[in-house]
Amino acid sequence: PPFNADTFTPAALALMENAVMANPALPLTRARKKGSGYVLKGQKDSVPLISTARFFLVSAKLDDTVRLFRVDRSADGVTCEAAPSMGLRAADLGTLSLHEVSVEGSALLGNDSYDHARVLDLGRIALCALGVGQAQAVFDYVKEYVNDREAFGEPISHRQSVAFMVADMAIEIESMRLLTWRAASRAAAGLDFAEQTYLAKLLCSEKAMKVGTDGVQLLGGHGYIKDHPVERWYRHLRAVAVLEGALSA
Repeated sequence: PPFNADTFTPAALALMENAVMANPALPLTRARKKGSGYVLKGQKDSVPLISTARFFLVSAKLDDTVRLFRVDRSADGVTCEAAPSMGLRAADLGTLSLHEVSVEGSALLGNDSYDHARVLDLGRIALCALGVGQAQAVFDYVKEYVNDREAFGEPISHRQSVAFMVADMAIEIESMRLLTWRAASRAAAGLDFAEQTYLAKLLCSEKAMKVGTDGVQLLGGHGYIKDHPVERWYRHLRAVAVLEGALSA
């Protein structure tokens, strides 16, 4: 119901955990049945909108399954702490701690057919889309820059080493875009999309960072200063490979 209101209701998925070899498909956060409700205990990392979210959708292990629970930030035992990140500052990432937090039975989302793997895959598609958009922004900016920037009496784009790097960026971005579209279209059509999502995430995790790195490199010293936005996009693109589900909030 809050999402149908006239005003915006900030909420966030809480899937990632700060632990060695953490796996969002097998969370360490635990939920146990207590009376007609549940009790949650654990800690989530890289949770978006940590300062403003009215409630969180928290993944937790319940018996032998993984489920999502709706947890209000005002509930007893909930602690929200900001954790400023290298990039994605506007996402307001932080840590969500759950200390024996009691929730009602209605806080458990879905039924026995709930598919946590599908939730993770949808989040990965969202991250891929972020990677494609940010990479495209880098490319558009760099393309204009290398055509305008002159050295030795001509644009630096006339140098093959520069031109080839820009061409490679265009190729990788188009590949990222097509794989992301394919995964998203199958998800929207109700088809199985796990394999397509895996391929898209694998490519975007590697190539998005490369596009960001090459963008900074092509601007030379200008790529390292805040007068140009490429350094910010580079920091954003690093997140595509390390975040899980955070951008589908």
